[in-house]
Amino acid sequence: MTGFKRGLFALAATVCISCWLYTLGSLVIFGHPGVAGWTAMVTVSAIATEATIWVGAFTLGWSAFSNRRRLWLKLKTRITGKQSRAAEEKAS
Repeated sequence: MTGFKRGLFALAATVCISCWLYTLGSLVIFGHPGVAGWTAMVTVSAIATEATIWVGAFTLGWSAFSNRRRLWLKLKTRITGKQSRAAEEKAS
C-alpha cells in the first residue's frame, strides 16, 4: 500500500505544480490577463493546492491508522520506560 499512497500524493502534487506553472507561465508569456481570467487561474491553482494538502493529510492519517498498534507500543514504551510483553517476546 505504501506505493499506492505515494503515487496518490505524487499525482496530487503534480496536478498542483502543473496548475501553478500554467498560471505563472501564462503570466510571463502573455502578460497580465484580464481580472476574470487571472481570478479563474489563481482560483483553480489555489484549489489544487488545497486538495494537495488534504491528500497529504489523508495519506499521513492512513499510514498512522494502519500502524497504530506499533505507534501506540512505541509511545507507551517511551512514556513508561517499560517494554510490553509483545515487545519482549519479539526481542527474544
